[in-house]
Amino acid sequence: MLKISEVLEVLLYTKNLTEQEKLEMLRSKIDFKVVEYLSEKTHNLYFETLDRCEGDLFDLMFRDKLAGWCWQTTETVIVFLNDDDYIERGFINVDYESLSELYHSWICFKFKEKEYVLDPCLCIVCDKKDYYKIYEASVRGTVTAKEVKKELIRQILNPKEKTSKFSRDILKNILGDYYGTYKEKHKNEIIITSGPENPNTSLYRNESGYRAELENGKIKKLTVHFYNQNG
Repeated sequence: MLKISEVLEVLLYTKNLTEQEKLEMLRSKIDFKVVEYLSEKTHNLYFETLDRCEGDLFDLMFRDKLAGWCWQTTETVIVFLNDDDYIERGFINVDYESLSELYHSWICFKFKEKEYVLDPCLCIVCDKKDYYKIYEASVRGTVTAKEVKKELIRQILNPKEKTSKFSRDILKNILGDYYGTYKEKHKNEIIITSGPENPNTSLYRNESGYRAELENGKIKKLTVHFYNQNG
């Protein structure tokens, strides 16, 4: 909870900043040593989106191709980070003048004893204090990397525990002529089930497809396929 003096500082700091100005300010603070660290951590992670855009985390992130996939992206990236890193979910003030708030998700992690935010969907890697100051973040839920890893691995190893809403007919309707290609390419894909409508759950608002390689009970490689753009 911010003190009154801190609230006033935030208001002065963000006064008259537009959505684009906030983005540019935070993007200008990217430390590429931190990006290198994250890139190394996630080098075995590959993304595929419904519009057939494919690539690694920073390839898609720097091309703004992850916008709209905040729940799925943060829950996927976090499994390659340290157990005590965590996802936060809540509201950020994206535009001061209109007081426009976005229900959103981002990752908090430590690098060399300093806490940072990775917001893949807004293409931001910055000091956590700067992120909170610019966006006046209001947290509604949090979950650790350890919890997300545990639940994702459980569902990968036990795919018959659930019935996905992505039936054959629904996929045909979504993918159209691409369905035949999809069926062959994704025949070993597990579509996970999201948890209840609770921002403290591991796989919140996430029903993506995963193809994983596990080693000694840990995720070694992962390909994620996004279907629903709802974040």
